[in-house]
Amino acid sequence: MRRQDATKLLLSFLSEQPIVSNLGPTTDELWHLGDRNRNFYTYGGMGLCSSIALGVALSTGEKVVSLDGDGSLLMNLGTLGTIGREQPANLVVVVWDNERWSQTGPQPRHTATGTDLDIPKSTTVSTEEELETVFKEALSSDGPWFIVAKIEDVEPLPVSPIEPEVNLHKFRQTFIGPPIRLGQ
Repeated sequence: MRRQDATKLLLSFLSEQPIVSNLGPTTDELWHLGDRNRNFYTYGGMGLCSSIALGVALSTGEKVVSLDGDGSLLMNLGTLGTIGREQPANLVVVVWDNERWSQTGPQPRHTATGTDLDIPKSTTVSTEEELETVFKEALSSDGPWFIVAKIEDVEPLPVSPIEPEVNLHKFRQTFIGPPIRLGQ
């Protein structure tokens, strides 16, 4: 399965739900497939995609989608513990797993040698059909969900012309009303 095709498939099921995308090719593909104010691109934030998505999910009642990378997730495994503690019913984490550290070179990483990222309320998919089935279920039922999508390593698209400060401002503007304060 190619990440770009899989991203296009996921977008066909989303309307205005917030999407937080991992740095590099994940963000570039999402931007090229349809830049919108409800996309939050995490350029410069390797390892933080699912953490940011968790924060967004905890501050809204909307379904929030995280498009993370396997290497980035492994850089911040603590986010899985926090997601497990908080149990946000509105969070869907999709992990693109190409079994490589693509941002720094094609070095094989943990899942290439047997590590399994599959956890409760999670599944591993390797085709667009499997991804479609589980993603539709994740959108219509409580989570948190964790979807590991096996993808091919392909040539990346050109870098997207994203300005982080402008992206943050546009993304924040899409939420109506005062922010939800935790613990109140």
